[in-house]
Amino acid sequence: MGDGVVSGGAFAGLSRNAQRTPLVAIAALVLAAGASRRFGSDKRLHPIHGQPMLARSLALYREVLGDVAAVVRPGEPAIAALVAAADCRVVEAADAALGMAHSLAAGVAAMRHADGLLIGLADMPFVRPNTLRALVAAMQHHPTRIVRPAHNGEPGNPVGFPTSRFDALTRLEGDAGARHMLAGCAPDVFTVRVDDVGVLRDVDRASEV
Repeated sequence: MGDGVVSGGAFAGLSRNAQRTPLVAIAALVLAAGASRRFGSDKRLHPIHGQPMLARSLALYREVLGDVAAVVRPGEPAIAALVAAADCRVVEAADAALGMAHSLAAGVAAMRHADGLLIGLADMPFVRPNTLRALVAAMQHHPTRIVRPAHNGEPGNPVGFPTSRFDALTRLEGDAGARHMLAGCAPDVFTVRVDDVGVLRDVDRASEV
């Protein structure tokens, strides 16, 4: 997990206003271009706490950060409208059908203005806002490191990437996302321990909601 391991509580002393006013310009990128094959329907629209899963996930990031984008497939006006209604940027990934890495690459390419990107998944709507705040604070304090959460020793999502990793992210291919990249740069990963099982809980099937 790298040599920088701290508890999310270590950043709890930062005020909410300080966390929303980054020392560096941190933005969020939410990957929402999956096909929901195992779910049986479009899980982005499945209700979570009274709102579509994608809207729920975007609201969590918007509570913490002012600059949030979602990567979607082309030709999805209803999904694009949902993203826009959440006051988030819409990024269309032309090659989304080729795998998650292609969606990730398109999203990073569209968000190069940021000093760091906190990259999450639309099907992980149970991450707590305080966890996102702790990750953002860690990214601010360690702007050259990759930052990721861990719950009970198990690494999870979302993951924060500095600008120095953007080029590599835009070159990813296939359906593994940034998994292989993370495995190859473990010494550069700063791990934030969190008491939040939501960082491990992705929704693949309707029975998991």
